[in-house]
Amino acid sequence: MLKSPVVLSCIVLLCLCNHTFANEKDRVKLQLKWNTQFQFAGYYAALEKGFYAEQNIDLTILQPNFIKSTADSVLDGEAEFGVADSSLVLSRLNNKKVVVLAAIFQHSPAMLLTKKADNIFGPFELAGKNVARRPVESDAAVTAMLEVEHVNLSNINEVYYTRDDLGLLSDNVDAMTVYSTDQPFLYHELGIATHLINPLNYGIDFYGDMLFTSETLLRENPDVAMRFKAASIKGWRYAFDHTEEVIDWLKNKYGAAKSIEHLRFEAKATKEMVLPDLVEIGSFNPDRFERIANIYIGQNSELEGRELTGIDYRFHTNSVISALWVKWIIIIAAVLAALLVLFIFLSKRLRTLVNERTKALQRTKLDLQHYVDIVNKNIIISTVNIDNYIIDVSQAFLDISKYSRDELIGQHHSIIRHPDMAATIYEKMWETIHSGISWKGELKCLAKDGSAFWVDVVMEPDHDEHGNVIGCTSIRHDISDKKRIEKLSETDHLTGLFNRAKIDTFFNLEMQKFHRYKQHVSVVMCDVDNFKTVNDMYGHQLGDNVLIEVARVLSSNIREVDIVGRWGGEEFMIICPSQDIEGAMALAEKLRMCIAASEFPELGKVTASFGVTTSKIDEDETRESIVKRADEALYIAKQLGRDRVIHC
Repeated sequence: MLKSPVVLSCIVLLCLCNHTFANEKDRVKLQLKWNTQFQFAGYYAALEKGFYAEQNIDLTILQPNFIKSTADSVLDGEAEFGVADSSLVLSRLNNKKVVVLAAIFQHSPAMLLTKKADNIFGPFELAGKNVARRPVESDAAVTAMLEVEHVNLSNINEVYYTRDDLGLLSDNVDAMTVYSTDQPFLYHELGIATHLINPLNYGIDFYGDMLFTSETLLRENPDVAMRFKAASIKGWRYAFDHTEEVIDWLKNKYGAAKSIEHLRFEAKATKEMVLPDLVEIGSFNPDRFERIANIYIGQNSELEGRELTGIDYRFHTNSVISALWVKWIIIIAAVLAALLVLFIFLSKRLRTLVNERTKALQRTKLDLQHYVDIVNKNIIISTVNIDNYIIDVSQAFLDISKYSRDELIGQHHSIIRHPDMAATIYEKMWETIHSGISWKGELKCLAKDGSAFWVDVVMEPDHDEHGNVIGCTSIRHDISDKKRIEKLSETDHLTGLFNRAKIDTFFNLEMQKFHRYKQHVSVVMCDVDNFKTVNDMYGHQLGDNVLIEVARVLSSNIREVDIVGRWGGEEFMIICPSQDIEGAMALAEKLRMCIAASEFPELGKVTASFGVTTSKIDEDETRESIVKRADEALYIAKQLGRDRVIHC
């Protein structure tokens, strides 16, 4: 017979915990989209190293089913999880309830491959050529690139895609869709020089492989989905940190058909798509899904008005939290019940346990101080008085701002204000705080050494005992990496200028101003003369160096309000707001002379031709009509001998 309440309470707690946690392992299947290779290394690494087992998951990896898509396999219940590319966005638009858990490939490796000997280096040169392309749902990035570059698809001869990795050697194939992480190795091994036409260079940036599940599984077993995601991402980290070990498993244990050298090539190329050193593995931006959806809608007007809501697993977070809370409420209730029994027992022995309890309180105090120290080191916190003078900061605040405590205490909060942030933002912020309302937003701040950092801020008013606002406390989250990634998404990776998509955004804004206020907007098109000859004679690396230097000259010699970007290939565009034709011509002539005066290593001199035009107030002007005139002017400049400025 049990006589001790302590023993009884412990048994109750143990039984309840065992009932909650002692379940059998969750048996799940993962459907791959292709045969075993480094493209799926993270999942094999997580399986081999026991990361799924740590999460109480028993995983079976399924080889590809080429009869149906991985999305359909998961939705039909043949697997709980799958790997697919941005075609998941199309599936969601078609009312298929797929949910993305993690974007492993930050860029799509799907590109067009050509032989260098055929001199097909861009979309415009595909006219009249035989192109072997994948189905539209997995080839949307290439299709979008062709449409953005205004390539008439009817002028391209599409041939049947046979999944033959060496299909480009066929006499009736001039270009074919490949994965940049895979097939180029085979041609390099054969000594055949190839060229990749990358949609990213034309402003088309799709996600590649993504881990997904069904909306049903996420709703019914949210903890399984979250545990599977965590183990998979851990596996990808291991795969990139132990590449040779993982390659050995893939080849000798899991039957990868590729050679060791081929798998090494794929591992290196895959890392360039995943960007594990720049982006947190698995992260994704919902706004980017919207841009991908708009491209699919542009290809199929029947998708107009379809909902993309729900493709992000975080949309279902409430149901996930609710399911977890049910379990924790049971545990907490059990703990409280056990503690109640324990308290009754201990109250009878209080006199004899005073010393012991005192020591326990001292330990608790030390633990609490330990937690305070952790917050101080890792949470960016500051407190200011009603006049916005700093009265306290955390160590994390000192670390990110690079100031010492003595340098900040007593200083006005504007000491970290970055000049890029408009004064009106701060005026509105303090007005909100002083009215007793919290403020949230993103701020660009200035560190002591002049460097900038971005933070996501929550500011809460501090009150005295009478409810009067006496200052505020701010908690910040460092989002500098997020901002850098956003900048990468809108810039050309080679020249650092704005990419085609961002230039289009600026152009649309200027056209709205033009139609509303009738202010001129001028356009200057610049094309490097004889650039193909440079590539053919000196190689693409030297050609890239020419583009980088030309971009530097252009960006260094325009007005502050002007916008310059890479239009495509060796072409650049400069948008000149509120500028008439005379001013635009003068700018173009200045840029022409600057380029001609520049020294290019190994080449000496390089010239460029310019086409200039401006909006016409009295005509029904469009962006397309302006670009067309600038192109015509540039064409005339080329025909007249290059290295000159022509306007239309």
